[in-house]
Amino acid sequence: MKRRISRKALQGMNWGVFLLLSLAALIIVNYFSYRYYHRWDLTAGKTFSLSDQTCEVLRNLDQELTVVVFLAPGDDVLGKVRDLLNAYEEQSAFVKVEYIDPERQIDRMQLLAGQYGITMANAVVFQVGEQSKFVEKDEMVEYDFSGFQATGSPQIKAFKGEEAFTNAILEVLHPTKRTIYFTSGHGERIDRGPGEGLGMLTQRLTREGTRFETWMSLGKTTVPPDCDLLVVAGPSEPFTAPEAEVLARYLEGGGRALFLMDPMLTEGANLDFGKHGLEELLHTWGVSPRRDLAVDLQGAVPMLGMQTFYSHSFGAHEIVEDLERNKLPVVLSLASSLEDGEPPEGYVTRMLLETSSQAWGERDLNSLENVDQGDEDTPGPLVLAAAVYSEDAEKQTRVVAAGDADLASDMILESSPGNMLFCTNAVHWLLSQEDRIAIPPRTAIETQLQLTASQVNFLLIFFLFFLPGVIAVLAVWVYLRRRR
Repeated sequence: MKRRISRKALQGMNWGVFLLLSLAALIIVNYFSYRYYHRWDLTAGKTFSLSDQTCEVLRNLDQELTVVVFLAPGDDVLGKVRDLLNAYEEQSAFVKVEYIDPERQIDRMQLLAGQYGITMANAVVFQVGEQSKFVEKDEMVEYDFSGFQATGSPQIKAFKGEEAFTNAILEVLHPTKRTIYFTSGHGERIDRGPGEGLGMLTQRLTREGTRFETWMSLGKTTVPPDCDLLVVAGPSEPFTAPEAEVLARYLEGGGRALFLMDPMLTEGANLDFGKHGLEELLHTWGVSPRRDLAVDLQGAVPMLGMQTFYSHSFGAHEIVEDLERNKLPVVLSLASSLEDGEPPEGYVTRMLLETSSQAWGERDLNSLENVDQGDEDTPGPLVLAAAVYSEDAEKQTRVVAAGDADLASDMILESSPGNMLFCTNAVHWLLSQEDRIAIPPRTAIETQLQLTASQVNFLLIFFLFFLPGVIAVLAVWVYLRRRR
């Protein structure tokens, strides 16, 4: 005798099969997500995405990197640090992270703090073998103090952790310190005080492990042998011919140099362009500044005149790649354009910064109050900075030249992140530290939805009354239908 399965039993079996299949699908999804983890970053500012430079550094790790985080649980930076280090761990199995709670793990905190030389719980330590480097909290974030009086605490404007962490990793992987020499004795920027000096740039590079020295070139016959990079930053007095000859031999021998050349103006009844004594040397390498003053109508900074302007045009080169990608302009003030020269055989010149097509090189310095383009002026676009190098491994010389030293001054670096990126990238490239090309800070992009009073009321009624009412009506309808 055949027994008929009731409708209720069939429904129960269907639900059972459905639950089993759902459970199986959940287990399969969790298994594959565990084995093949991937995270998508849908934030506007790509807050949770690592740069190509960081990914390359982590992929090349072949030994364990220990990271110890000394931040209190309530610290406003801890969440960002944790998200960033999670991304580091995803990129490399060699990254091992430990978080220290200074309030609960007192013994562990004291032990590791003594080992790494930390006095306060506000740092992240990176260690490979016997080499270690710690990054303090003020190196990770940039604060906005505009609302300090109203709220009593500054707000985080930008998170700079990735750049600080990746450079710390590179420093423990390659602990050899590079030495940069600044020429001195010609009124260079390195000898000037805050505002016009280069304090911010040198401080930034010092934190990366770079060593700085000044070099009085007058009377010397050679550049110091431990010089990895020679910087001539805005001389206001000319070099002598013997000094220029010493610099020429240094470059011919494979030296690296950064020339930041402000226009040199002569004093007297009529202003004119003077000579800085390095014209022939820079002409030999195809990057000699012209006797003009760059004026840019399109990029002019408001309230500062056409001689202070933004450069939005970048060449195809590693130094300015990040600037182009992140749309960060470079500010220049009282700059000269560079001539279209020919470098020595085997070398090439690449444009780094350029003006807009509306710019020109002003040659008449006595009519700057009512400046206008004349027939003798150099038409734009004008090259403002360039790099010289060779693809031949035997030719080691590298040169970066710019017709402005203000772009590296404290006053401009403080307000223009593009300038700091340009300067640090130029130094890293000149030192063959391409893997240390600067990483732009992550700035939180806040999106606000502005609603009128009527729109707010509509949303309130829709979500608080209409949707629940529709669900209740459907529920009653289903109930009554099943009772029939």
